[in-house]
Amino acid sequence: MGSDQAVASPSFAPTANPHVLWRQLLGFVLWVGVLTLVAEGPLGAAASLVLGGLAFADAWQSGIYKHSDRNSFLNISPMAWGIVMALLFIVAYPAYVLNRNRLRTIHATNGYFWALTIFDAVVVALFIVNLMSIYTHRV
Repeated sequence: MGSDQAVASPSFAPTANPHVLWRQLLGFVLWVGVLTLVAEGPLGAAASLVLGGLAFADAWQSGIYKHSDRNSFLNISPMAWGIVMALLFIVAYPAYVLNRNRLRTIHATNGYFWALTIFDAVVVALFIVNLMSIYTHRV
């Protein structure tokens, strides 16, 4: 009864990052860089690396890590968020934006998130302009 030591509860302990940054970055660059370079060329690869890189950086800074005790479609590592965002943007972006606040374990900066949002808006706008250009040339 006379003990002044505080016992830390495991449920209130901060989530530690289970990933190694250089391995995550290497995996991201190899998957996205190689696949998009072959499929989309240098410009598409650069755009995909920026898009996925911003998602990767935001997930890393926000503490969105894969947890071995959880089983969910959204329970993926920052590297996986970057790869999915670069290769399956139309599905990954809405899933990431809608679930980001729930998945975060670190409430740090939102700088990467806003950069991701602005870059994504530019990509979508260019895609729509391109589609309109193709449609007007066919008519």
